[in-house]
Amino acid sequence: MKNFLLISIVITLLNSCNYASSEKYKKRNLIEGVTSEVSIFINDQYEFLSIGSIDIAEKIFSKDAIIIGTDEEEYLIGWEEIKPAILGQIQAIENPKFVTRDLKVVIGDNGKMASYSQILDFSYRTSATESSSGVKYEIKNIRNSGVLKKIDEEWKIIQIHWSNGKKGQVVKYKFAK
Repeated sequence: MKNFLLISIVITLLNSCNYASSEKYKKRNLIEGVTSEVSIFINDQYEFLSIGSIDIAEKIFSKDAIIIGTDEEEYLIGWEEIKPAILGQIQAIENPKFVTRDLKVVIGDNGKMASYSQILDFSYRTSATESSSGVKYEIKNIRNSGVLKKIDEEWKIIQIHWSNGKKGQVVKYKFAK
């Protein structure tokens, strides 16, 4: 009887460890799959600018998205504030190119939210006018980060931030050793 009880306890413990390993394996597979999905979304998120489509832009931003841009007035909350800025960019920017690097993605435990950061270089031409054929611009080392959420099985931008670092420090301090 003692042996039966001991064997039962050992089997129960082994099964519970196996269940934990199985759950951990499922979670790891979920995170890996979602990371791949999110990485594709991040790489494709500026397609609306290349194509010049406000409809595509509206599909990738959530209704209550937040944009924090490099310009002082670029703190926009909600699609109604974001839309005019996007329309202005579509009209002003031709042939945009994005070269990204150092992408870091963090997936939420349930696989429905993600955050990311990356460095990108952005080049484009301004639209041609009667007096100008447009001007080419290139902005290097833009810091870009954001938060994404899966809404109705589609990834949406909840918050996106762009910044272009200044040389030197804005707030003077020494790095601690």
